[in-house]
Amino acid sequence: MGKATASEIAKQALDIPRSSIYDLLQSLQHHGFVSSFTKNEKMYFQVEHIEHVIDILEQEKRALTTQQNAFRSVADMFNQMKTGTAYKPGVRFFEGKKGILAVHREIINAEQTLYLIGDLAAVVRTFPHVAVEDNFTQLKTQHVLRKAMMVPNVAGKQYLRNAGLNEYHQAKWLPATMRLDTDTLVWEGHVAIIDYTQQLNAVVIDNPTIYATFVTWFEMMWHSIPKEVASQELK
Repeated sequence: MGKATASEIAKQALDIPRSSIYDLLQSLQHHGFVSSFTKNEKMYFQVEHIEHVIDILEQEKRALTTQQNAFRSVADMFNQMKTGTAYKPGVRFFEGKKGILAVHREIINAEQTLYLIGDLAAVVRTFPHVAVEDNFTQLKTQHVLRKAMMVPNVAGKQYLRNAGLNEYHQAKWLPATMRLDTDTLVWEGHVAIIDYTQQLNAVVIDNPTIYATFVTWFEMMWHSIPKEVASQELK
């Protein structure tokens, strides 16, 4: 069937209640499976190209995978709280903006010392308002230590101005020649590596031994940089 009105479709789809046909077509249109147009004061519906349908299904599959990972993360957390046991070491994968925001939220909810290595210029390409988003402004109210090593640039300075520098939030500049398209975030028992290129995904390693190794590397790099960023540098 190339194109047809809702009435014509109802006559052929005998197993579907006539009263449900229009709602079903609207649902299919909402998901991009069919499109509609008006001709001679009649509305016609037609199926989109199969390639388009496949693309939509792939997008929904990726969104479902991200949601599954987020639910799995929450389920793991509640299981740990219930049993009082340490989490099982493993690796989790997150895709897209929502997946990365889920990692950010997990870090904030943990309220643990945070170590960060990154380039805010890479971050703002995906999250232009990261410096003032709820996820990050909430960090300012937490009295937990945050140590960041960042590439010196406009985005980095803007972020530090908004985040504020104090006894709980310390930062040092990496060499200006460095370019990083990833963030490395380390907090109690976990290491997250976020890719801000076109791939836009994240890997979270849940392993206390790997966490301890990353902290050792971080502190070694931290102490190799002579001075911390001062507030007056950000004006």
